[in-house]
Amino acid sequence: MNRKLKKFIKSPGIFFRDYLNKRYPVKNCEQGFIDFEENNVYLVENYINKLDQTLNYTSNFDVDVVFTWVNDQDPHWKNKKREALKEYCEFTEFSNNDARFENHNELFYSVNSVLKYLTWVRNIYIVTDNQLPIILEENEKIKIVDHLDIIDKKYLPTYNSHVIEANLHKIEGLSENFIYFNDDVFVAKPLEKSHFFRKNQIASIFVSEKNIYDMEKRGVITPTLRAYKNCIPLIKKRYGIEVRNALVHTYIPLKKSMYQKAWNYYEKEIESFLKNKLRDKNDLNLATFLVPWISYLEGKAIVSTEICYYFNIRSPVAKTQYANLISKKGNRPHSMCINDSLNYKGENKKFSQDFKKFMQEFYNE
Repeated sequence: MNRKLKKFIKSPGIFFRDYLNKRYPVKNCEQGFIDFEENNVYLVENYINKLDQTLNYTSNFDVDVVFTWVNDQDPHWKNKKREALKEYCEFTEFSNNDARFENHNELFYSVNSVLKYLTWVRNIYIVTDNQLPIILEENEKIKIVDHLDIIDKKYLPTYNSHVIEANLHKIEGLSENFIYFNDDVFVAKPLEKSHFFRKNQIASIFVSEKNIYDMEKRGVITPTLRAYKNCIPLIKKRYGIEVRNALVHTYIPLKKSMYQKAWNYYEKEIESFLKNKLRDKNDLNLATFLVPWISYLEGKAIVSTEICYYFNIRSPVAKTQYANLISKKGNRPHSMCINDSLNYKGENKKFSQDFKKFMQEFYNE
């Protein structure tokens, strides 16, 4: 008897509750706001922004965007990966999951969402492995950065996102304040620079209500969760605080100086995992955990609101969320993270076509 059937027999009420929540969620973001509360969040943000504009304080500073990206259909990249991993057996479960590298043209939509809605961004850096992404139109803001430009040659090639993210601050010409994007994160409406960095250059930290230890109790230990947990004792030893919350699955405002502090504080621990070709047990998560939390504890970041609709491209809820987002023309979330993993393999065989259809309709307003 499978797990779902047991649940239906023993607790039919809970079974139907969970089924409906998965298909028709009332809570769409990781900060815990219920659907009808979202508009109140936007109203408060707009009010605070108006107050901020009345202050006699101007501070002009540059903000860049950084993407990491790979084209899994590139034959040269496939062959290089195959050769590099022939003798590499130390990867954890899910580290070599095909969906981690699968390309649904997300980068095209994500970059264009930045160009459309974050017009104040100076440069958009795309970090990649000797590949050239196809963007609809050439744009002087877009700069291609090769792994060789930021990662020591002895650690290359690498297929470990944690290794790549650990070196983002080394991009030549990168501004002090920058925003890190995965290519499955999309800006959903026009946002002010102050959503990411206040006028005094304090960064936003978008804290999730998800407790890392509760997540561990509920399911499989993923490489990402393990990398979070590896950071926790390092933070506690230096600051005396045990950080328990993950961040929202969205863009991450970061400061180059805080990246350098992380390296200064934990150089030995960082260098110990840079050799990992795939995500492994001793990885650290710098971009989406260690550096943001150091920034907060050093007084360089403040907890801020972020409504990001986060769901899996292959899941049963995807079509529901697509329709929901299309209907919210005047009340869109800040962002969307439309993730891809093989957890839902086979449930929606047209997931890639559905995704592209949604993107075209959402952004061609």
